[in-house]
Amino acid sequence: MTSSQAAESDKSLFYFPWMASPQFDLLWYFCPIFVAILATVLLDQFKFLAAGLMMIFIVNAFGVGPMHQGPTWFFYFDKKNLEYWSADKKRFFVYYVGPILVGIVSIALAVLAPWLSLVVTTLWGVQHFVQQNFGMTMLYHNKDGNEALPNRKLLLRSLWTPTIFFNAVFYHRLLVPGPVDNWTIGAFAILGLVALGDVLRYALDMKRQVTTNGVRINAPALMFWLISVIYYVPFILPGQKIETVYLIPGTMHWFQYIGLNLILVKHKYDDQERKHDIPCGAYMLMTALCLGSLLIFLATRGFQQDFSVESLPFRVLMGIFVGLSNIHYYQDAFFWRFREKYQRDSIMPYLMSARSH
Repeated sequence: MTSSQAAESDKSLFYFPWMASPQFDLLWYFCPIFVAILATVLLDQFKFLAAGLMMIFIVNAFGVGPMHQGPTWFFYFDKKNLEYWSADKKRFFVYYVGPILVGIVSIALAVLAPWLSLVVTTLWGVQHFVQQNFGMTMLYHNKDGNEALPNRKLLLRSLWTPTIFFNAVFYHRLLVPGPVDNWTIGAFAILGLVALGDVLRYALDMKRQVTTNGVRINAPALMFWLISVIYYVPFILPGQKIETVYLIPGTMHWFQYIGLNLILVKHKYDDQERKHDIPCGAYMLMTALCLGSLLIFLATRGFQQDFSVESLPFRVLMGIFVGLSNIHYYQDAFFWRFREKYQRDSIMPYLMSARSH
């Protein structure tokens, strides 16, 4: 590229700093929406596919499936992770004791108060989805890229308020079927306007930076933010069921999670200093953990079919499913917390290194 071409390129409004490559990012972070839509259509049109599709997509979407469990438990096989989390009592509790307690409480709730178990897991899952979208939008941005950078609080609001609006409409329709009274319509109108306002404020702030500071727009970051804003739009479509409504956002979520872990595993354990921090090849270990998680799920699910829905064994097994989801949400809240120096230093450089390959 000549110097005049480079100068002209720098003046363009959009630029494309992909997290890994255009092909990788589109495959794992953007195109899954079309995979999820296809699965939704197949599930609706071909009922005999329901069991398989539900296992592949819904189970993984909620964190209980192998595509979530495998990458999460991978952290426990890294020698430096074990050294860090075992260094004092507080970290030891978070890393080892915390997941056990979350699992026990989840099973107890499933047995004693199934409705509360559903509420807790659903709310935690929604928070988990939003936080991943927030984190990935921030990952796409580059402080040294002469680009418009998001205000963190405004970005988070622009993701949360649409989420609250779409979920409120869906769960009201689910829990209070029938005609909607004027007070409820008014409440939804207020929620919708607040959500729209936050989205517009975020977009206008980015536009202001371009106009005032002469910076560029990070196109992949903008696309990812926009997808995250409309993440829950399917929730307000008529006829949605709780068994399938998470299919589109959930599928996008676990594809993105796998993509992040693929980047991390590749660049972290190709590093000669980290290569021997795990007991065997990184991809081999990840595959083994995913397959092991799948076998546990299938075995537990098989046992569950032998009991009635109201029986104690059925509720205990359901508590195990819910517990695995909640444990995943709990673990990720600590393992990917970039404001903590250890997590930032042991993850961020390897995610960033993918940009230079």
